[in-house]
Parts: sequence; C-alpha cells; structure tokens
Amino acid sequence: MIHQANFQIRTFHCDAFGHVNNSRHTELLEESRWQYAEAIQLLPMLKRLDVGFIIMDMRVRFRAPVFEGETVQVATCLKTLGSTSGEVEQLMYKSDGSLAIKSLFHFILIDRNNDNASVAIDGEIRKLLIDVLEPSGAKQLN
Repeated sequence: MIHQANFQIRTFHCDAFGHVNNSRHTELLEESRWQYAEAIQLLPMLKRLDVGFIIMDMRVRFRAPVFEGETVQVATCLKTLGSTSGEVEQLMYKSDGSLAIKSLFHFILIDRNNDNASVAIDGEIRKLLIDVLEPSGAKQLN
C-alpha cells in the first residue's frame, strides 16, 4: 500500500534562503509516516503490545528546492521487511510533478518493557506489514 499525504508549504517551513529548510523536510516526512501508520491501523496494535518502531538510519536525497506557497505530495510505503528490520521509502513531489526528495528510512522494532531492546517483527505485526508491503517502492499518486 502506498499512502499519500499533501502539505501546503508555509512561511515557517522556510529558512533565510527562501526554501524549505532540511529539518522541516524531515518533519514533513515524519508526519507522513505517522499518517501511513494510522491508515494501516498499526498504531493501536503497537500500543496494545507496548512495542514501537524506531529509525536506525535515514537517507534523504534532496533533488529540487521547495518554496513557500507550494503544495507537496509525499508518497510513503513499506519497501522491505526482514525478520528484525525494514525500510520505508518516501518520495516528495512538487505540484508540478517534479521530484523534490527521495528518502529511505531503515527501522527496527523495540520492546518498551524490556529496556527498548530490539525484537523480532513477527506475529500480528508481521502479518499486517506483509499485507501492505510494496516492494516496487513508492510512486507518485495523482
């Protein structure tokens, strides 16, 4: 499953150079991942099992600047799923269809009751994630 989120770029997203600051880009990507988790009903399961996903590595490649007043679309999907980790891919497109960002986030699952130790992605969480796995990656959804 590929999830789409749209954002209007505001003045506070931009830096002194007039384009979206890199830290604001990562905030928009994070919000998109939260929306994705809500859309696939992952959050209630994580809460009930008292586990959570954390980012271990993130790669963000900036392709084109984004400016105040533009609307961006973020496509988010689960690209890979291993026994203890996975990857979420996100693509950010400008309203003209050009690619602004390509990103890949590597995550693990932790047990909040066991000193946040890494645990296997199995059981009902694995089943849910297998059902939404999109190995071909994210793409534009217009």
